[in-house]
Amino acid sequence: MPESKVLRVFEGFAGYGGGSFALERLSKEHPKFRYEVVGYSENDKFACALYDANHRDYRGQPHRNFGDITKIDPNDNRLPDFDFFMGGFPCQPFSSAGMQKGEEDPYGRGTLFHHIMRICSIKKPRYILMENVKGILSKKFDSTRGEMKRLLCEMGYSSEENPNPLSMAVLNSKDYGIPQNRERVWMFARLGGLPIDFSMVPPLKRNNLKMADFLDPEGYVPKAMYLSDKQIQHLKEKHHISSFLVDTPLCLDIYNKKIKYDGYAITLTMPEHNSVRVIESHKDREVVRKMSVTEQFRLMGLEGLPGIGREVDIDFAGQSYTQLSRRAGNGWDVNLVKILLEHILTQLRGLDSNMFEI
Repeated sequence: MPESKVLRVFEGFAGYGGGSFALERLSKEHPKFRYEVVGYSENDKFACALYDANHRDYRGQPHRNFGDITKIDPNDNRLPDFDFFMGGFPCQPFSSAGMQKGEEDPYGRGTLFHHIMRICSIKKPRYILMENVKGILSKKFDSTRGEMKRLLCEMGYSSEENPNPLSMAVLNSKDYGIPQNRERVWMFARLGGLPIDFSMVPPLKRNNLKMADFLDPEGYVPKAMYLSDKQIQHLKEKHHISSFLVDTPLCLDIYNKKIKYDGYAITLTMPEHNSVRVIESHKDREVVRKMSVTEQFRLMGLEGLPGIGREVDIDFAGQSYTQLSRRAGNGWDVNLVKILLEHILTQLRGLDSNMFEI
């Protein structure tokens, strides 16, 4: 009996390993699907510690971290070959919350996708999955997207049948079961080109769940999350909101100065840009607070709160509120990524049966 196929994966800009979490879920749902993370790239020490606390190889050892992606030498024989590169390169240069300098970002973050191309031009993985904010689709960044496509064509990721090497789609977490209005651009390329009818949009999986269903049970929210009466009064005056008395828990959008009556959370972001506040529902008093770490990660598809009857699937490694909030704001929605990977691989099953089983 032939040995089962194993898809070798490299995760760049790994953060807490949203791609690895999603692959683990996919393999549990499809026992024939086997994968191996051969390495990852991350240079933030807190992100590395969180990744290592949650992802191990079959021997129980941490995956090898190759560090700063700009310093990775794809010709170094210590870097294993891999079939699948996945990573969300920094979004700040393309985000409306950032300076929108793109490739001219003064910190060099806008050109980091070139290092994905540099490494993949040598390693030639069968698949490349990238993610960024919706802003990268704006006309201002036409040249950036054009450069990506040009490089991919030169590297062999197009075909005569389909000369477009990069399939792109904007997907929103709230359309796939997580009540967070989180729009991200997903980009996928295949060595040899994609089928002409390939789609990056999985069937919608909407439900009736709202942010209120993803909050910590009463008594589990740390007291430090709650705003004082004085702070609540300041919010009301600053944002011209007459009352925070609500019938069901809702999201307060600090950035846009309004209550989100649709029941969804706004996009989780880095703590310094964090505009999310939770308005609790109480008949006789106004209660506004920050969102807890476990609530933030629940809105990213992961459960980290023990003792509430749900399977805990992330270890927070004892990190601080600020550091964990950074990871959540920069991370991948694991629920959505699992759905997307399943959708992608199912379409390619006939073409690439030598690469994986699903």
